[in-house]
Amino acid sequence: MSNLQVGTFVLNAELLIYLAAGAFGAFATRAWLRLQAMPERELTAGVAWNAAIGWIAVWKGSLLLFDPAGVLDNPMTLVFFSGGTKGFWLACAAAFGYMAIRLGRKLGPVYAAKATGVFAAGWVAAESLAKLALTDAEANVLLFFRLGAAVVALAVLLSPTPRRALQALGVALLATMVAYAAFGADDGKTARAKELAPDFKLTDLDGNEVRLSDYRGRTVLVNFWATWCQVCKAEMPHVEKLYGKYGSDGDVAILSVNATSQESGVGRVSAYVERHGLSFSVVLDPQGDTLRQYGVSAYPTTYVIDADGRIGERFLGALSFEEMDKALARAANRIR
Repeated sequence: MSNLQVGTFVLNAELLIYLAAGAFGAFATRAWLRLQAMPERELTAGVAWNAAIGWIAVWKGSLLLFDPAGVLDNPMTLVFFSGGTKGFWLACAAAFGYMAIRLGRKLGPVYAAKATGVFAAGWVAAESLAKLALTDAEANVLLFFRLGAAVVALAVLLSPTPRRALQALGVALLATMVAYAAFGADDGKTARAKELAPDFKLTDLDGNEVRLSDYRGRTVLVNFWATWCQVCKAEMPHVEKLYGKYGSDGDVAILSVNATSQESGVGRVSAYVERHGLSFSVVLDPQGDTLRQYGVSAYPTTYVIDADGRIGERFLGALSFEEMDKALARAANRIR
């Protein structure tokens, strides 16, 4: 998922989505509480907000569970990364489970199950809709299923009578169909819209000439970075891990383009690479020509280029090993 760029500042789109999803889940719970005659409304609303905040904390903190060595080596990775897919499901289990258990002890299992269901359905609906708007919807059929199921659940839980529930289900079905038409329809132009990646000729730290066109026939991950960029520093171990998986041969290549025009000197770049034991190819852009070719104004910026030399995806901000690996796989599958 691409992040959002505001000037030279990159906002973590995934974090914003989950913050919004938690808020929507809490507001959906408050809407449901207005229909209840229970006196413990404030308790339930407070637990819903705690669950929303707890979801974010577990999702981010799960990185310490799944990659403790990386976090201990560079604690800043907790700011820029999360536990990925495993962290996502762990956060869901923790947040929804917390809400069900906390309310179940105070108010009983039936009330707790309904309140948790409303919160979870609101959370999933907002999260799915936001991701459909920001990702390649054609490749995310599961998101449509999640959105439809969540909207149906909300329609049933928030409807005071069976008749109103049926009406709400009709609206939910229509809303899902509209979402599919807006985000999922294939207009047949996707493949033609892929631009040919601008070729460039740069030199690596050993003075060897490197051309992007030399990698034609291979999927290439081109990563633009700088030594002064804190986010880049957090991302570098993931790039190194990716290189460790694919090596220098095979169908995948990793090309790291340093923004040398914004460095104090080549020696700083060489020292950084040596100090951190980076083994993938690092090339220098001393005049900033390649940065301008690719419209890079925030770091890190990553392009995935398919075997035909066309740009597949562009990412702003730090990518985890899992995200880079999946992006390379998507690029390779589009060629087959």
